[in-house]
Amino acid sequence: MLLKRAFADFIFFLHCIVSLIVFFGWLYPKFWPVYMAVLTVAFVSDLLLGYCFLSKWEFALRKRINPQIRYDYSFSSFYTYKAVGKRFSSRFIDSIVFTFLGGSLAINLYFHFLY
Repeated sequence: MLLKRAFADFIFFLHCIVSLIVFFGWLYPKFWPVYMAVLTVAFVSDLLLGYCFLSKWEFALRKRINPQIRYDYSFSSFYTYKAVGKRFSSRFIDSIVFTFLGGSLAINLYFHFLY
């Protein structure tokens, strides 16, 4: 049980790092290849699965520890609710995430290769 929780917490930490890279990676041009790789993986995961695979992995472990946990595979909506007590619909979160990731990829590729 303790090992599952530690691994779930590690995945949460990794997910936070990925989120920071997605939101702020553009500030560090030296790490552009890493930033683009993370954006691409996140976008493809969202496009093909409809969620981030890290979310599903983390909460599969968390559900084994606590079967009553309510989770809809949206990292953002789950932790926003835990932090501020307000739920955002999965559809809203999905549309924001998909638009942000796709837009970030398009803008970065445009300015890196075409501008």
